[in-house]
Amino acid sequence: MTGACEAQARSLVGATRQAGVSSLRRLALVSRVPEPELAREIRDLCPGVVVLDVDAGAGRAGVRLVLATSGTLDAIVDLTTNGDGRARRARELLPHLRKGGVLVLRDAARVVGADVLMRRVGPFVEAGLRASVCAGPAQGDRPPTVPVLARVGVHETHLWLVSGRRTWTKVREEEAAEYLTRMGPRAGRVLHELPAARVVRHDEVVASASDDAVDCANAYDAPPLQLREYEKPVSRRGQVVTQGRVVLPDTFRHFIRPVLTNHFIQRVDRNFAHLRTMQSPARLEGVYFLLDSEFRGHFGHAMTEQLSRLWAWPEVKRRYPDAKALVHTRRPYPTLAGWEHQLYEAAGVAPADLVLVDGPVRPDRLVAATPAFSQPNYVHPAVRDVYRRTGDALASKAPDRAYPDRIFCSRRISKRECRNTGEVEEFFASRGFEVLFPEDYPLTEQAQLFRSARDVAGFGGSAMLSLAFAPEPKRVILVSADTYYVQNEAMITAINGHRLYMAWCRGEAPPGVPIKSRARLHAPFTFDADREGAFLRRVLDGAAPA
Repeated sequence: MTGACEAQARSLVGATRQAGVSSLRRLALVSRVPEPELAREIRDLCPGVVVLDVDAGAGRAGVRLVLATSGTLDAIVDLTTNGDGRARRARELLPHLRKGGVLVLRDAARVVGADVLMRRVGPFVEAGLRASVCAGPAQGDRPPTVPVLARVGVHETHLWLVSGRRTWTKVREEEAAEYLTRMGPRAGRVLHELPAARVVRHDEVVASASDDAVDCANAYDAPPLQLREYEKPVSRRGQVVTQGRVVLPDTFRHFIRPVLTNHFIQRVDRNFAHLRTMQSPARLEGVYFLLDSEFRGHFGHAMTEQLSRLWAWPEVKRRYPDAKALVHTRRPYPTLAGWEHQLYEAAGVAPADLVLVDGPVRPDRLVAATPAFSQPNYVHPAVRDVYRRTGDALASKAPDRAYPDRIFCSRRISKRECRNTGEVEEFFASRGFEVLFPEDYPLTEQAQLFRSARDVAGFGGSAMLSLAFAPEPKRVILVSADTYYVQNEAMITAINGHRLYMAWCRGEAPPGVPIKSRARLHAPFTFDADREGAFLRRVLDGAAPA
């Protein structure tokens, strides 16, 4: 057995050398049954090499996490047998290598005769590996946007593949604790956790007839919320946070989705990414709390994604009184707007604690919290306290004047334009609503406007998100295209106990566009006085449930 293992080790090491790896420092053996003798022979052939045993039976996610926490790898040897899943396994193993590293598939080219070998290996590489690794679609996934396969070859009975790109492994939110445990204290730890929770809407949504609207949920199941600290990670513009060769889960707004995306990184596939810029980070001394956003400077994202992480801010300041909140510049927002300062101060972040940076930074310690609001998947009760304290602080500074009992929030921008806005404004004005544009008022006055009104109506969009500052139940009436998802607005009404009425108008999306396309979500619409108008008359005149 020893002689056979030695010969096999020489053959496998020979494949790595033929592929261009002259010095092996770290090598992973992926197998369903450990092969300690083979590992020992490889160590004898390559003094100083670190050989890692990886259990292929741990499942795809398990193997990915083990390799992601294994440091820089010069080579991976897949010791599993040929089968239908080998091309997929190759696709999932190759991105773990350093650029120029080699993946060896043991005995993938075992056939008799050179002509037969090339007929077998050629289609295997082209249809299996090239299609799934760098150019073509894999089942249930889109084609990768960044190729990672540089070249392929055959050594004796083995097929080898060379990585042509440095990639980063995406760690999912639900994997964060295991990632930190595997990495140990040098990477960080989980500081605090809130249990999973369910938010149930007090009253069902009352909606008009629609052709294609997405239903507003009546309950939202939120996962546990974690407060984590990372040792010396890199924070980049657009909410991108990395540590070594890992993209940390705090990078992703929609972390419940199967495919994690962020506009500031390039997608390799659902589990791997390539950074768009490799600018060296500047060191930041001290402790920082991640308050950045992929869309920093946008009111809607601030209200839902950024503010909802501040459930953890009191705990952060308790543990680290000198901690600062970190945000990045973003085109076209090189500075913090006045409303951002005002919003975060009301939420408890003192102006001196809000730090804006231009370029990547490496804090000594970065503290990050799972958002308590992630549309359309969930809203956690923890955000209710954040919204209440923020609303209390803002409203306490509002002008002391009479506020209308009914308000209608209109829109000026062309995105999701209502073709007959004036007609809608007149419809509500004739029923005692004061038509206004929330952005014309300072945040303090916005908070008081929404708190004072008994009925709040408006077009779906960011203007309605100040409903978060109104903790007492309201009657909320939304007018929106049925091609737009009013998920943020619906979730805020659920968390604060507002009664929601939806007047769905026909959106003018081009035929055949994907359901999640920008063309569909931003489509204009026209308010139909006979169809939507009849529904609203029933609501406002008391025929519909109040």
